[in-house]
Amino acid sequence: MAGFFRFFAVSATDKLYLLGMTITSSILRKAFVLTLATLGIASAAEKATPPGDFYDEVSRLNKVFSEVNRKYVEDVNPTELTDAALNGIRNILDPHTAVFTPKDYEGLKVSMEGKFGGVGITISLRDNILTVISPLSGTPAFRLGIRAGDRIRKIDGKDTKGLTLDDAVSKLRGKIGTDVTVSIEREGVPELMDFTITRAEIVVHAVPYYGMVTNDIGYIKLATFSDKTLSDVENALKNLQKQGMKKLILDMRYNPGGLLNQAIEISELFLKRGNVIVSTKGRTQKTESHARKDGIVNPDMPMVVLVNQGSASAAEIVSGALQDWDRALIIGKTSFGKGSVQTIFPLDNQGNALKLTTAFYYLPFGRCINKPENGIKGLKIMEEEYAAEDGEGEAKADTAKKDTAKVDTFYTHNGRMMFGGGGITPDVDVELSPMPWVVQVQERMAMYFKFAVKVRPGLDKSGVKMDASWEVPDSLYTQFKDFCLKDTNFMKVKSNALVGVDQLEKSIIQEQNYMGDSSKTITDSTLAARLSDMKNALEERRKAQFDENKDYIKDGIKRELLTAMVNDSVSTAFSLKRDEQLKEAIKYLSDMKLFKQAISAPTKGQPAKAPAKNGKPAAKDNKKKK
Repeated sequence: MAGFFRFFAVSATDKLYLLGMTITSSILRKAFVLTLATLGIASAAEKATPPGDFYDEVSRLNKVFSEVNRKYVEDVNPTELTDAALNGIRNILDPHTAVFTPKDYEGLKVSMEGKFGGVGITISLRDNILTVISPLSGTPAFRLGIRAGDRIRKIDGKDTKGLTLDDAVSKLRGKIGTDVTVSIEREGVPELMDFTITRAEIVVHAVPYYGMVTNDIGYIKLATFSDKTLSDVENALKNLQKQGMKKLILDMRYNPGGLLNQAIEISELFLKRGNVIVSTKGRTQKTESHARKDGIVNPDMPMVVLVNQGSASAAEIVSGALQDWDRALIIGKTSFGKGSVQTIFPLDNQGNALKLTTAFYYLPFGRCINKPENGIKGLKIMEEEYAAEDGEGEAKADTAKKDTAKVDTFYTHNGRMMFGGGGITPDVDVELSPMPWVVQVQERMAMYFKFAVKVRPGLDKSGVKMDASWEVPDSLYTQFKDFCLKDTNFMKVKSNALVGVDQLEKSIIQEQNYMGDSSKTITDSTLAARLSDMKNALEERRKAQFDENKDYIKDGIKRELLTAMVNDSVSTAFSLKRDEQLKEAIKYLSDMKLFKQAISAPTKGQPAKAPAKNGKPAAKDNKKKK
């Protein structure tokens, strides 16, 4: 909590950004307010219910609660009744307005501060058993030798069977300097191993990896926007510049966002003093943020930003600002489309809080990039779309889509055309190749992880030196193939074709039953034989997919073994070699003619840009309704 309350030391005229909102001393006197850069969009209104007097409506709600409490046929839990009413609010507001429980609120603060007291492991449930996915380098668990794949059977002497992931996390986290004892089951070790771990401050890095991907192209993976983001990115930039970086790739794929002030400060690293970064507009707030100084990166350094459908909120502010000012080429897939600000208001002294959408944010040249389903009445829009998919409410869904599909046209500093209301559209769209079916199943069922855990003791014993240059031998590939084919759960997963054959068999049996043959199997020998042949052929096809994707599978084996036996950084560097979107970024940065052509002003005959003055986009002709 110290990281949050330190912001309270402000004078009557001071302003500062705290979790994405400009906070003044008058606000602090009323409530402890936290704001996240998240999302929303104003969808077209349906036929509105005439507004009533606010206090009359609150009184009506109170009367309903009172009558239910006193006269309902059975006792009603007031908490459940209140929760149901509060959740219902989202149906007429937006998906991101919600009430936080004390547990949710604490989790939010941990994610925003980027640090907590803990042991330093990433855990998950594997086969319903609490399993270590990886120890974090430099943490107490890492120093004690806890490994990826270790199964946590007891915490402080109590069995973990049936323990939820959240409960396990709460037991492992705690006050810095206190001890927790975990009993570990490890592959190749006959008895449980007890580790007493002294909790320490665990810092979750906003930049989990950075490095050089060519002799002159640096790469930074930016995973989140927390208190530590600016310092982590600055550190990465300085180290990459020492290694000879002349061009940069900033990877914000699957970055869900976070603190607005950090998004502004990250944007400042690459823009010029005075450039508009983002503005917010709501009923009670209106702000505009400019770069307060020139960036620490040479303004002529070619730069690519990677985004995808998992890039949201603060990640979209940074990528959108750099795109609007033509500072970076955006490559990947269209982002999530979060474009509103949420403010968190405490409701009581127990830790309950309201997360309320209070403003929309706008990119430098006026774009608001919300997708309709992420905005006001977004839940209702999604429900109508689902209903339309089921063949119901099609007309209503079509109306909703038409109402919310207004397209705003904008132009970047160089005059390139951009559109609002649909996320950050990349300048270069890169569709990823579909993952082979057999590999999808292996990844989904964590077969690579399980195999790495199984074979590691033998590799350790044989003295294998694991590094980035190590190659997976054919004998290990064959061992993995046998491991998968002997795994009952893996073999239960059927391809769409096998599922189709099973359904066909059921349909034939139903038909013969209808005709008077009550047998539970197909009695027609020809049909039975053909179905059996199809099943056998499809099973053989499954096995054949292993050898057809041998190189792909070997890479998966190597990735997990590098993670388990070396560290995440070496594993990440290896995995990036297969990354198609990264390869496209390297292609553009390696060909300056191609890069400049993609990011420069439009050719003759295309619309001219509206000029920018003093770092602020001119309003005239910059926005056109379509």
